[in-house]
Amino acid sequence: MGDSTPPLQNGQPLAARPTRVRYAVLAAGCVMALIAYVDRLGLEKLATRIKEDFQLSDVSIGYLTAAFLISYGGFQIPTGLAGDRFGARRALPLFVTGWSLALAAVALVPTGGGLVWLSLGLLAALRVVFGAFQSGAFPTFARVVGDWLPVTERASAQGLMWTTSRLAAFFTPFLVTWMVGLSGGWRVPLAVLAAVGVLWGVAFTSWFRNRPEEAARVNDAERALIQAGRPPPRGPTPPVPWRRILRSRNFWCLCGMYGGCGPAGNFMILALPYYLQEHRKLDEETANWVMGVPFAVGLVACFLGGVVSDWLVRRTGSRRWGRRINGLFGLSVAGLAFAATVWVEDPWLLGLLLCLTQFGNDFCMGPAWAAATDIGDRYAGTVSGAMNMTSNCTGAVARAAVGYLLATRNPDAVMWGFLAFGGTYLFAALCWLGIDVTRPVTAEA
Repeated sequence: MGDSTPPLQNGQPLAARPTRVRYAVLAAGCVMALIAYVDRLGLEKLATRIKEDFQLSDVSIGYLTAAFLISYGGFQIPTGLAGDRFGARRALPLFVTGWSLALAAVALVPTGGGLVWLSLGLLAALRVVFGAFQSGAFPTFARVVGDWLPVTERASAQGLMWTTSRLAAFFTPFLVTWMVGLSGGWRVPLAVLAAVGVLWGVAFTSWFRNRPEEAARVNDAERALIQAGRPPPRGPTPPVPWRRILRSRNFWCLCGMYGGCGPAGNFMILALPYYLQEHRKLDEETANWVMGVPFAVGLVACFLGGVVSDWLVRRTGSRRWGRRINGLFGLSVAGLAFAATVWVEDPWLLGLLLCLTQFGNDFCMGPAWAAATDIGDRYAGTVSGAMNMTSNCTGAVARAAVGYLLATRNPDAVMWGFLAFGGTYLFAALCWLGIDVTRPVTAEA
């Protein structure tokens, strides 16, 4: 039998190498983000076919997307509170399973028979349920990042998770087109996508634990690495200090920043497929590429933005500016590029501007969600939920407005709408100047 005595250094046992369970937790979050965006974008990609089957108008399609965004935004704080209160091990599987069942139910809504308004009501109700359950995913996982990742790795972790969402945005149009061709319709693909979400929920519940100290697979070295630079572990989270949060400049600047990203950012995610095919009159293959390539660029930008932000923190010793620089640069680029799309007719030049827009937007995603985790501290789910709520509420208003603008077929009206969207990005860039991640809401008077 081999010698079981641990190796020595200067007469002392060598410290064990940290386990890497935190990376498995991050990988689970990345898969969840992938599923969330495939489901969300798959439904939007099928909007043209759903419109034809249910005999809906452009305005009705706009209402359906707005219903999702209002629900998604309106439930951010309640679901973020639930994640903080009950823990991600209970909350995340519930959220993912809930939205998956709502997605599957869309396939059961009947068409024809002169029941257009009934069908529209059912579709809108299911979009509300879908949005409510999806609303809890990212705020709750922001709390997981706060509990499981070291302070100096949070932006990279969030950037990697958002990278997977952009990967989903890139391949979902091609995946859904292939699934529709294989099955001959849009209902079977929705059922298949829903089944994947349910399986994730079952798998996640079986092995995840809310905190590193609750997981037997995590050794003391990894716990110490995760805890470095933070206060000692504390007891149960007390009630949310709403008065302190609502008096926090950090909180309002964070919400203003992410709210400014909402109109154009949500248009890129939820309305671009419909816009390209119905109003730019691109064929499906060209539309898939013009829509997909910007998200491939976003895939790189999300990862790069998180890595650059954490590198700046380590290089400069300033977490404040290590987070701000990405936002100031990225959102300025995004605003100018999106505004310029109104003067472009060539689809490939349009695609280039959309690539710049998505790059600028996604370059600050990791820092933005890391900032929400830093500022929220013990209430990271609640604060990030409020941040995301603001973005989706501004996005919902903008999406409904776009539906009316596109229905007018008035190029000038559409132009001014798109210029306004670009302007909100520039507003969001300025809000970064008021965000200080070194002052969590729990420390502000």
